[in-house]
Amino acid sequence: MKKLQGINGLIRMPEGEGQERGDLYTTALYTENFGSHLLAADNANRTVRNALGDQSTADLPTLWSALKLIRAAGAALPVELEKRLASTAMPARQQDVGAEIAALWFWIDIGRMQGWSVIAGKSFVEEALIRLGAIDLNSITNKPYLLWRLFDSYSALQKERPLELERALKNVDSNKLPGDYESTLDFQAALEARATLGNDLVVPNGARDHIVRLLDSSQVHDDALIASMLRSLELLNAQTEAKRLVKDHIASRVDQKTGLIRSSTLAKGSVHGTYLAARLLDTSFPAVVSERTRDELERVLKAPETDQITQLKALVALKRSGSPSWGNYGSIIEQGRAALPATVTFAKLSGYIELVDVLVQLDPNARLARLEAFDADPGVEDLLSGALMALSNSMYFSNSEEVRSMFPAVQSALPQLIGSSKGKGLNYFRALTAMTNASRSGLGSNDFDKAAEDLRTLKGCKEFPSLYRMEADKASPCSLSISAAMIAVPGAYDFGENK
Repeated sequence: MKKLQGINGLIRMPEGEGQERGDLYTTALYTENFGSHLLAADNANRTVRNALGDQSTADLPTLWSALKLIRAAGAALPVELEKRLASTAMPARQQDVGAEIAALWFWIDIGRMQGWSVIAGKSFVEEALIRLGAIDLNSITNKPYLLWRLFDSYSALQKERPLELERALKNVDSNKLPGDYESTLDFQAALEARATLGNDLVVPNGARDHIVRLLDSSQVHDDALIASMLRSLELLNAQTEAKRLVKDHIASRVDQKTGLIRSSTLAKGSVHGTYLAARLLDTSFPAVVSERTRDELERVLKAPETDQITQLKALVALKRSGSPSWGNYGSIIEQGRAALPATVTFAKLSGYIELVDVLVQLDPNARLARLEAFDADPGVEDLLSGALMALSNSMYFSNSEEVRSMFPAVQSALPQLIGSSKGKGLNYFRALTAMTNASRSGLGSNDFDKAAEDLRTLKGCKEFPSLYRMEADKASPCSLSISAAMIAVPGAYDFGENK
């Protein structure tokens, strides 16, 4: 598994390389740079509707991303987005000052984009000002980017900025050229301050050429940093170079199905891949991780733009890596608990399973929801998938015994679904994980043994003999997602097997 460790210390997904889907947040980062490559208004509206429809809950960065894309494309506000914006509460207070500033900035910028029409109200503005005013400026005087975000938050609220804040921003410098995360954002902040406050800022010679060389070399693998560098080029009056870099390095990452931009993963691993590896390796996981892995997981946990599911997965991976610092993130677990619904319908099933499956690894006593029964025709793909998902995860419902006897038509079809691994697609694997929880299927231990034997024909690929493939072709890549799911299938793995 060490062979899958990316340059950022996280684990890469062998099945997904070159196939990543575009996402809202990555696209939102580039909306001001993307020009003619941006989605047309109607397409943007549809894409946002579909993206939100796939999520039972949407965190603040996701809502910010969706709204930013809609505004940039000049599209009508989707009803689903409008509803979620209207019901979104002000973010909880963050212990870390950087996280507090960022969370408030996302919230306030949504209000700015909306003209305060959706999240408006005098009490909201007053509360935001109280939160901003409580931030200790002395703790961030050497952090230009946090100063700038705080300053911009006051500007968005159209309120007078504290004189102490303006003085601190006027005193920032740009001596350090962009390179790592902090220096890149701080350099942009210094340029923003110069443009807004007119302070006398000395920009190092060759700053523009330095940024262009960095981006052309493809050494930068973080979209937030790439977007920051492009913004700095604009502030350095290098718009032509910025447009050329977008065309050469960003436009090629557009997902043709959705029009959204794929994340710049390249040689990087992902939190999801690392999480799956932790699930697969269990107590052996610490042997394949490094300090770089733990550092990157903590960076993700502290980043305000990280969505809730990714935070929880990062926390599980950090815990299983053997790091004691996972205990410092109890607020993330608490927020996960608060997001659990009391009941789950078919429409919200996928989102609930994704949340609870991660959460119970951090809190085994998390409150479980009740599944409302739904009719599932095995001939209808999405209904079949939903029923198999519910059966596979029946232990995550408060009415688990009842769930195990639901979906009689699907349970009757299980013997056929697990009968062969050839040409069955994802529902074949879902059926395997569901079979032991389906009390009305008529399947027994002999059927389970036969299913495991058939499954093992998909075992092994180049460099990873113990992982599973989706395809019969032995030259096809292994899948971490499938391999992790197969833990639930009796006989899929030998005890103590080295994955």
